[in-house]
Amino acid sequence: MNFGFLILAIAFLLTATAVIHQGWWWLLLWPAFSFGVVAAGYFYLGPRVFGKSERGLLAPLNRLILLPYLLYLNGIWYLLRLVRPEPAINALTETIFISRRLLSNELPEQIEHVIDLTCEFSEPEALRSGGYDCFPVLDRAVPTVEDLRIWIEKTAALEGPLLIHCAEGHGRTGVFALALLIYTGHSKTPEAALQFIQSKRPLVRLSREQWRIVQEFSKTI
Repeated sequence: MNFGFLILAIAFLLTATAVIHQGWWWLLLWPAFSFGVVAAGYFYLGPRVFGKSERGLLAPLNRLILLPYLLYLNGIWYLLRLVRPEPAINALTETIFISRRLLSNELPEQIEHVIDLTCEFSEPEALRSGGYDCFPVLDRAVPTVEDLRIWIEKTAALEGPLLIHCAEGHGRTGVFALALLIYTGHSKTPEAALQFIQSKRPLVRLSREQWRIVQEFSKTI
């Protein structure tokens, strides 16, 4: 919700700038609208504002409407990819890997299934060419406990090495990996699961809301 307020504030700032200066500044209404639509996703509409399909592609109309926001988002992602001192992928177990969003040439050959938790990026073709599931969650947000349980049950039934990723491999990936480790009996408690994951990928951090969902999920096991 706090992230939604930030995006909404940017939308208002862009709109105010266009109204004050006018002229060519009216062009700022497009990015203002795109940020406003994303803010609406955080307050009410959810991840469907990006129109991401089960095959991991953003709908063309959504891409057009949200193009300014998507350009901003991709720019931040590529910058962090270059400057952040962290491996793209970390192995949790012999069959569970977690990562940031990968480029096509970064997918390890042994991965048989990809779990994509992003809603704001189209998935590269190489990551969709094998086993693939898209469980879209807004950045910094959480799924419902019911949705999380359905997704975890489906994932736990898969065979072979699998990769779980969001944009940076921290928040959403952390929630999903924690839930999977608890569901499969690898970890007895959320605290133990988080400690284990951070021993493999130290920058994994959960917000208060993300931690609450994991705890609620663990009580249903």
